[in-house]
Amino acid sequence: MSVTIFQLDRSRSERAVWLMEEVECPYDIRFFARLEMLAAEPAYKALHPLGSSPVIEADGQRIAESGAVMDYLATTQGNGALRANPGDSDYADYLFWFHFTESSLMPALVMEIMAERAGIAQDHPSRVAGRAHSARLLKLVDDRLTHAPYMAGDRFTAADIMMTFPFTTTRLFMSVDVEGHKNIAAYVGRMTARPAYCRMRAIVDHPPIT
Repeated sequence: MSVTIFQLDRSRSERAVWLMEEVECPYDIRFFARLEMLAAEPAYKALHPLGSSPVIEADGQRIAESGAVMDYLATTQGNGALRANPGDSDYADYLFWFHFTESSLMPALVMEIMAERAGIAQDHPSRVAGRAHSARLLKLVDDRLTHAPYMAGDRFTAADIMMTFPFTTTRLFMSVDVEGHKNIAAYVGRMTARPAYCRMRAIVDHPPIT
């Protein structure tokens, strides 16, 4: 199976690169830049009708949407080593944390990013409520990490690839309280020290000059 990752600078598509590096499966990568105001270049938006990152191509079929892309890769690459399956003791936790990232945590963080860009005052009731909601979500994550070293339990899975992004690349766009949550901070340290993560960073942070 041939896989091409369309890598948009500072975007969720880096998760796909990390996963492929973890399972050590071959893939191609094409790099795309962001324009002013962080919009993706038109060539990236044209890759899929959704017009956002991530997008991959697998055997001639374009796949978009973070959860779909990562579920597809976790299922088809590396003999499914990075996913949990029905019957596994960690299956329910895997599903919850895999989807929690984009269904709950990232929407809360993105709302804060958009409010900041729109110039909404920090003391506006909507921003106060938004920060309180984000804090509850971060506490949920931190509490989880008091009981398990990884999001799904005792082993590294694609749920960890999904969950690390809000505490790494997302912080290029807004402040996310990692240091104030000791378990999250320790978790991020472990994740970013993984050899495959370091390889991913070297790839996406230094695209070839064209």
